[in-house]
Amino acid sequence: MKKKRINVYFIFILIAASLWGTAGIFVRTAEKYAVSQMQLVFGRAILTALLIGIIMLFIDRAAFKIKLKDLYLFISAGLFSIVLFNFSYYTTMSIASLSVAAVLLYTAPFFVVFISRFMFGLKLTAQKLIACFVAFVGCCFVSGVFDTANRISGKALFFGILTGLGYALYTIFGELLLKRGYGTFTITFYVFLFAGICTIPFINLKETVQYAVGEPSVLWILFFMALLNTVIPYILYTTGLKGVDPSVAPIIATIEPVVATVVGAVCFKEQITLMGAVGIVLVLISVVILNMKSITVTANAKINLILSINGKREDGYHLIDTVMQSVSLGDKIKIKPGKNIKIRCNIKELENSDNIAYKAAELFFKESGISGGAIISITKKIPLAAGIGGGSADAAAVLLALNKLYSAELSDDKLHSMALSLGADVPFFIKGGTKRSEGIGEILTPVKDFEKGYFLLAKNDVKPSTGEMYKLLDNENPPPLDTESFIAFLNEGDYIKAAGLMDNSFRLVWKNNATEEKLKELSPVAVSLSGSGPTCFAYFLDKKAALKALKTLKKEKTEAYLVKPLNKSVIFE
Repeated sequence: MKKKRINVYFIFILIAASLWGTAGIFVRTAEKYAVSQMQLVFGRAILTALLIGIIMLFIDRAAFKIKLKDLYLFISAGLFSIVLFNFSYYTTMSIASLSVAAVLLYTAPFFVVFISRFMFGLKLTAQKLIACFVAFVGCCFVSGVFDTANRISGKALFFGILTGLGYALYTIFGELLLKRGYGTFTITFYVFLFAGICTIPFINLKETVQYAVGEPSVLWILFFMALLNTVIPYILYTTGLKGVDPSVAPIIATIEPVVATVVGAVCFKEQITLMGAVGIVLVLISVVILNMKSITVTANAKINLILSINGKREDGYHLIDTVMQSVSLGDKIKIKPGKNIKIRCNIKELENSDNIAYKAAELFFKESGISGGAIISITKKIPLAAGIGGGSADAAAVLLALNKLYSAELSDDKLHSMALSLGADVPFFIKGGTKRSEGIGEILTPVKDFEKGYFLLAKNDVKPSTGEMYKLLDNENPPPLDTESFIAFLNEGDYIKAAGLMDNSFRLVWKNNATEEKLKELSPVAVSLSGSGPTCFAYFLDKKAALKALKTLKKEKTEAYLVKPLNKSVIFE
């Protein structure tokens, strides 16, 4: 019988979390040498930056490059996350037990949940709220609310919660910096460097350096704290994520407060009450609930506000010049980790490997180097083969969702190139909003967001294939449309004049388009076609007029949707 191989990546994360749990040893030892909490923060931060910097010198010197305009983010992360987190954590350890300090640290994910709600617009789901409630009850047990004989001080509770907030802010700032295209080594180096610099006003730098140099034991404490509490666990945890599902990694990391509790009991004779133990278990359960990961997104459709076909390349691809607009008609996509890629859909014929969403998932795992899979559940609301990008939107949504679910940190440029390999329209959906698209669709330029009015989409029953439509159009030799003037009016916010230029080269080959004629009868500002059809759209400035027009089309049994413009295509819940 073949032996099952040990997952070394699992072991890496276990060791990393265990090393984080030993922080109390260094804090309590440093207290014997009269080292203050802020001096500990300074020493750990500077030495961590030094050690990470040395590693970067050998493996990636380009990682030192940052943009001056992003400097405020690195400084803010250093001051409001690392300094706040470490100072509060060490203070809690000095006035309460190590287990209490470590457990209150694990309130961080719940600060992230609520901060992300307001900063990134992520929804407060039932799963998140249940996890937060369980964590709250657990913290009540840990703090001694239900056990007056073993109640911790208000000061300890205050600094314990600040620890969670500080650690949460590191996650938030890290997310912002990752979105700016920085790697984890770059972020860690500069955040800790600026954390060390930011502590200087709170310590006597000259005396601190003289004391550390004059007392080698203190220097060794700070060095090993930086090495064993930051650098080594950071490298192990990051490496571990390559072979462990990101939704499982934080659950493995809950060994940290367990280790802290054992360290407190063995090294410092700390006792833990029954209620305290219940509280610890509840907090750990809440982390498990929170990290039962899945991601839900809405992949929204697009329309072509103007679409000019400007000839062909030698390879047969047509050159386009179009302004695409995201609109509020979207497929709901839920993705969770799995062993293999599997598509589930409310339209059964799409549950196969030919689905572009399946191909996007395949490409993600190939390009990211991550071994894993995904269960992708799609509820289709965008009509099929309608010229409004339903499949392309789904593909882009899968790339973005998997990048987040697996913490792959693929850059926007990388995602763009991957999207282009899936289809000419797919890159637009990575960002969405209002974009000019040129070439074969790969050259994207932002345009001022289209913010006013409503679009009434109406789909013809049948149309030739896109390939056939291009062949028909080649025979017509369409004149170029005035995309430049259209964009100029949009940038000026003159929607009436912009609407007057809404057009589509494919209208030349849509002879006797009954749907377009129906829309014209409804008194819109403008009428045009999306893609190569069969969906036409009418633009209205007045919502009541748009609703009345929708009602008319529904009575005539025309497939129709009333939508509004959006500033992004893929929306995370």
